[in-house]
Amino acid sequence: MNKSLLPATLAIVACLLPATVPAQSNDALSKGEISVDIVDVQGSEVPKVIVKGVIDAPPAKVWRIISDCNHYAKRMPRIKASKQLEKKGDTVICEVTVGLPFPMSDLRATTTAKHVEGPTVWSRHWTLIEGDYEINNGSWEISAFAGDPNRSFAVYTVHAVPNTAVPAWMRRRAQESSMPDIIRRIREEVKKLP
Repeated sequence: MNKSLLPATLAIVACLLPATVPAQSNDALSKGEISVDIVDVQGSEVPKVIVKGVIDAPPAKVWRIISDCNHYAKRMPRIKASKQLEKKGDTVICEVTVGLPFPMSDLRATTTAKHVEGPTVWSRHWTLIEGDYEINNGSWEISAFAGDPNRSFAVYTVHAVPNTAVPAWMRRRAQESSMPDIIRRIREEVKKLP
């Protein structure tokens, strides 16, 4: 990575990530807390983020939100536009645009994802095909929480290195709540499903 891009890269990652929150116990997660861990990635100046939370719904119901990129703009925070471009078997190609406030440009990515649907783990693992990122890889893994088939343990992992800079005010705002909002929003959206 070009050293002159390092401050810009760190700024955009900070925009997409909150301050580090220590890993929490199953008891804390069970009570609704959300865990956010920042993990160094060898060979990258940008860390990976792992978000964990419990959702009061069966994994198959949560999966209906995670697996449907056509509706991410309605169901996920900060997603301005989303569209499934192709589906062949368990492989899905999606285009997603993350909305950033003016004067920043939005970030667009086309990714390919492998979907695995139960019976014990529902997962979506994606990699970048092209877009406004050097790297955009991640996953969702959904399973029953502590053996309860009516509660889901959701793990969202992302390593994203955008090709743009973000101002300090935006970075501060995002650090306050950005990543936990993903779990919070899914908790809200799953209640709307039949």
